[in-house]
Amino acid sequence: MTRSTRTTRNRWLAGGGSILAATAVLAVTAAPAQAAQAAQADRAPRGTVQVSVGVNGAAPDNQSWSQAISANGRYALFTSWATNLVSQPAKSARDAYVRDLRTGRTERINLAADGSALNGFTDNVAINADGRYVAFDSDAENVVPGMQVQGRDEVYVRDRKTGRTELISGGLTGTDTDKFHASYAPSISANGRYVVFGSSRKDLVPDLQGGDPSLARPYTWDYNIYVTDRWTGKTRLVTRGVDGKPGDGMSLNPTISADGRTIGFTSMADNLLPADQTPAPAAGGAAAPADVELAPGVAPALPRSAQKGLAPNLARPVTAPYYTYDVQSGRISAASLDLDGKLGAPSFGATISPDGRRAIYALPEPGGSTGGHRFHTVLYVRDLGKGTVTKISGGLPGTTSVGSSDHARITADNRWVYFASAADNLVAGPQHPGWDVYRHDLRTGRTERVATAADGSLGNGTSADPVVDARGRTVVFSSTSGNLLAGTGGPASTDSQVFARATAHHGHGDVQGDDQDQDQSQDQDSDD
Repeated sequence: MTRSTRTTRNRWLAGGGSILAATAVLAVTAAPAQAAQAAQADRAPRGTVQVSVGVNGAAPDNQSWSQAISANGRYALFTSWATNLVSQPAKSARDAYVRDLRTGRTERINLAADGSALNGFTDNVAINADGRYVAFDSDAENVVPGMQVQGRDEVYVRDRKTGRTELISGGLTGTDTDKFHASYAPSISANGRYVVFGSSRKDLVPDLQGGDPSLARPYTWDYNIYVTDRWTGKTRLVTRGVDGKPGDGMSLNPTISADGRTIGFTSMADNLLPADQTPAPAAGGAAAPADVELAPGVAPALPRSAQKGLAPNLARPVTAPYYTYDVQSGRISAASLDLDGKLGAPSFGATISPDGRRAIYALPEPGGSTGGHRFHTVLYVRDLGKGTVTKISGGLPGTTSVGSSDHARITADNRWVYFASAADNLVAGPQHPGWDVYRHDLRTGRTERVATAADGSLGNGTSADPVVDARGRTVVFSSTSGNLLAGTGGPASTDSQVFARATAHHGHGDVQGDDQDQDQSQDQDSDD
C-alpha cells in the first residue's frame, strides 16, 4: 500500500477537518477514537443480504431506497415508506433508517430531540464515517422543542450515541416566522463536524440579513449552498458570486469531502465565476426534463414544502453545471468539463470523491432512449488537480448505446466507480433490459455488473442508487429484483427494496499511484 492511499483512506475513516471562521480556515486534527472504531467495524456481509427488513424478519410493507453507507462499511442508511421496520409506530410516511450490517439491528434515525417519531417527511439523509452522526432534512414540526417550524423543511443532525437531535439550518435572529423558505439535502464530513446543505433562507449568515426574503412569493427557486461548522456554530455561504452577492440562480446537490475542505454542488447561477475564467459551454446546455433519460431517483426535487402549489407539469431543468468550492481559499471552480474542456451541464447526480480531488458526473449526449428522450447521459471522472477527464461508461469497443448512466460513487482509493446504467453495451454476454448496477475499474478500464443473483445471473428487476464504503468492500443499492438473495427466485416486485452486497474488491492503491496525490497527502499530514 502506498503512503498516499493509506493517508487518503484513513482520512475518510477517521475524519479530517477545517475550522470555519470569518476570515480564515484552519486545519484541525481528526479524532483518533473514530479511527479506532472504524478499524473494528469493517467486516462486510457475506454475499447479498436484504437491508430493508421488517421486525423479526417480516417482509417490509412498503418500498425503500438506498441513501448512503458509513465509510467503515458497517451502517447502511436508507429511507422507506414501510411502517414495520422498527417497533415504534411511524407518524409520517417516509422515514430514515440505519441498519447495522454486523448485528442486523435497524433503527429509525429521523427522530425528534426527545426520541419520538416525526410528524413529517424525510427525503435526504447523510451519514458520517463511523456512523455516529446522521444528517437529515424534514418538514416535521416536532423535531426540536421550541422551534416553530410550520410547513417548511430544515436540516438536522442526529447523534446516535447520545440520542441528541440538533437543528443545523437555524436562523440568526431566533425567530422562525418564515413559512416559505426551506433548507434541505445535507451532506456531512467524516468526523461529523461540517454539514453542507441547500437553502433559500436569507438569515443564515450575517451579511445577508436585511436582504429581501421575498416572503410575498411563497415558493422560490433561489436556493444557495451553505456549510455549517457544528463545533463553532458558524455558517458560511458557499455560492457567493464574484460580485459578493449570493448565486443568482438555483444551486443544489451539495456534497462535502471527508475532510471538510472541498464542496461540490450543481448550480444554474451565472455570477459564480469571472467571465474570463468561465469555460466555454458545451453544446446543448441545460436540458428540459423530457429530453434526458435519468436514472430512477437521480434528479432530486425541491424540498417537499417548496413543491406545494406548483403545477404538476412545471418544466424545470434536470441538468446544470457542476462546481467545486475550496473551503480554505473560498474559491469556486468549474468541474464538469467534457473531453474538449468545455463546461457541460450534467444531471443532478454529480458528486465528488471522498478526498475531494475528483468530480464524477453524467453529461448528456445526443441519442435518445426507448422512452423518447433526445439525450442519454454518459459518466465522466475529472481529476481536479491534473485537469484530466476520463469517460467511463461509453461502452465496449466498437459498440454504441443510447442508455443512460448516472448516480456514480467512487471508493476512497479513487479506483472503483459504482454506478447505475440502462446501457446495453457495458459488459459482454446477456444484457439487462433496464437499469442495473455496475462498477468500473479506473485502473484497468473494465466494467462489471454488480446487482446479480447468487448464481451470477441477471437480476429480474430494476437496480439503482448504489453507494459504496471507503474500502469498496460493501455496496448498497435499491432493487425491485426478486432473485438477488441466495435460495430465492421470486418475480420482480413493483416496490423497491434495499440490498447490501460484499464485493471481491478490497481496494488497494490509487488509480494511477500518482505523485500528486502523494505530495498532497504529505502536505495535509503536516497541516494536521
